[in-house]
Amino acid sequence: MTQPSTLSKVRARLSGYSEVVVLISFISLFLVFAFTTPNFLSLLSITNILTIASIKGIFVLGVAMLMISGEFDLSVGSTLAVGAYVFGILMEHGFVWGGAQLLPAGLAGFAMLAALLVASLLGLVNGLIVTRSGIPSFIATLGTMLAFRGIARAMGNSELAKSNSNADVIRFTGEAPPMFEWLNGSIESLNALGTPAGGARMAIIWFLLLTLIFVIVMRFTRYGSWVYATGGSRDAAKAQGVRTQRVIIWNFVITGLLAGLAGVIQFASRPAIDPARGEGWELIAVAACVIGGIWLEGGFGTIIGAAIGMLLLQMVEQGLILAGVDIQLFQATVGLILITAVISNTWLSRT
Repeated sequence: MTQPSTLSKVRARLSGYSEVVVLISFISLFLVFAFTTPNFLSLLSITNILTIASIKGIFVLGVAMLMISGEFDLSVGSTLAVGAYVFGILMEHGFVWGGAQLLPAGLAGFAMLAALLVASLLGLVNGLIVTRSGIPSFIATLGTMLAFRGIARAMGNSELAKSNSNADVIRFTGEAPPMFEWLNGSIESLNALGTPAGGARMAIIWFLLLTLIFVIVMRFTRYGSWVYATGGSRDAAKAQGVRTQRVIIWNFVITGLLAGLAGVIQFASRPAIDPARGEGWELIAVAACVIGGIWLEGGFGTIIGAAIGMLLLQMVEQGLILAGVDIQLFQATVGLILITAVISNTWLSRT
């Protein structure tokens, strides 16, 4: 009987720990930038990486869960924009219906609830289209990406937006409510540790907390098992009593909810929204998940891997900026990393 080679043994061992591969990649690139790029290790640089990656990472968690179940959502960037517009309009103008103002401006709790509800409904639309029509989610959400972006642009061109100094921009001009601080306020105790001061914000805390929650859900709950089963073999999952369509719909709703939350959190630190907000982020989210070890066909991967994948991409962007490299090369770099990740995942799957 032929004994497996050392390479085969290593591949078999790594195949069960996809996040280890992306973690090794993250550490390797971190060391490269640390030794070759001026100011990369400064507190300002590190906290900028963490803060920006955290805002994007919040909805990457939903995209990761969705991809593990075998589906895609290319509309998350557009959903983020719509959610942020709803939040911004309600904060600046209140709730207006038929020319009458039913609720005053500045009600942050109500505005946030409405934004998350609208974003969740957009996710529900995606889920119903995919499960009821049988259209592949890649195509269905490509269509809703354009449709939802159109909604964002329509909101930007509304009379409420035109009342601002800049066309199609909603800007909150009132006094920032306390909720803005705990949503995405500056973490002064951390930022004061360096010179220049750091740029850490509460988005980091929310991202860490949500990552922990999603890790627990995916590893230790029945729903997490249903998600993996749905992505691994839908027919087998149905035979075991898993309501796969319901799982897919819920995953789309969760993804929409998190996209809306990311939009609200970003607005809390930068109280203005334009129709281009979140544009292109859907591809970054998919890339982060694939780089993190989630298989394109579903059924395999981890939340931790996707989170590290997002941190890796943001680190690369920050490193290129500090190195004085044309930021346009960032997309080319992401493409190379993505291709490498797909090749790596394919190799590891051959056990």
